[in-house]
Amino acid sequence: MVDVNPDDSLVGPVPDNHYEPWLFQSMLDELSVNELGIGFVYSVIDALAKRYHLTDVVVNLTHESFGAQMFRLGGRAISPELAARFGTAPGVFCEPDVVPAVERGAVRTACQLALSLHLARFSASHDPLTNIANRRAFDSSLDAAAARSARYGWSFTLLLIDLNEFKAINDTLGHAIGDDLLRQFGVAMRRSVRSGDVAARIGGDEFAVILSNADGFEASGFLDRLRVNLKSASEVIEFSVGSATSPRDSTDPLELFRIADARLYEKKGMLH
Repeated sequence: MVDVNPDDSLVGPVPDNHYEPWLFQSMLDELSVNELGIGFVYSVIDALAKRYHLTDVVVNLTHESFGAQMFRLGGRAISPELAARFGTAPGVFCEPDVVPAVERGAVRTACQLALSLHLARFSASHDPLTNIANRRAFDSSLDAAAARSARYGWSFTLLLIDLNEFKAINDTLGHAIGDDLLRQFGVAMRRSVRSGDVAARIGGDEFAVILSNADGFEASGFLDRLRVNLKSASEVIEFSVGSATSPRDSTDPLELFRIADARLYEKKGMLH
């Protein structure tokens, strides 16, 4: 792989009259099956490698939220030595070093755009504190799950979760401690859901889970996993849960939410 040369790896703007038909076609191919995002970065790396018979390619990109991001041909691992070699300077590094600088610049610009779009979509649908789905993404997922349940009879279970005595924690220990507990709870939820489930933060200390293909019994399995994962938290985090299952309770998303919410507050009332 070519040694890093700051004057060479930091490629300047691509001239307006420079046209890369293969890169444009890669973008169209990706958009025909997926949204322009991380998948596009890897498809461009693969296309570049085939175009120039490369044995290795590393694309180094930057983003203000996540810093340097490195992508390697075939999704191969980035070793600490390789990361140290290229540092954080954005660029496209190839083995052998046969790709013209202007073409590497075009690749880097296109991949940077794809990464930015991917992260923008992620931010729009995820809670910034816990990195799980936000209320808007949850509402959309609940509507979709309810529509499938109404049409095909597929079951799913909605869980609404509140942290116990969270206001007292904020008042006595401070909001920084409270935010840290919420963050740890979000991590535990991510580790506890299965593929296809949706974990979300829908309000201050209010969380929700959509358990797909679940008729109610799977809820106990999720809650057991959640309690196990919470054991690594810095403080004891206790919570209350209310549930509703479609189509047994209803196939209307608002009614399912109302039922789960009522069952949640019935349980919370039993704590006082």
